Amino acid sequence: MRNLLEYASLKLQAMRVGATAIERKREFVSIKFSPTAAIDPGKLARFVASQRGTQFTPDGTLKFSIKIDSAGGILQTLHDLLEELEAREEAAREV
Repeated sequence: MRNLLEYASLKLQAMRVGATAIERKREFVSIKFSPTAAIDPGKLARFVASQRGTQFTPDGTLKFSIKIDSAGGILQTLHDLLEELEAREEAAREV
């Protein structure tokens, strides 16, 4: 039941930031972002640079590996990542 609630929360968060799809195949995760996604480009670039093998493709897909086996751990990691990448209004006003 807890994983179901965490999944629903992740889905709402993904919609809010403009992620249109999240897929996991074994240890690989792909997050597809819409062209108008509320993602901070600097934070995205830092994440890609910090994770070996991570890619951000021209079609707006972030591809990376995740070394967690538990469903709850994966959901939490994805939630934390979207929260980290989300563009904040305060940051937008400073620019």
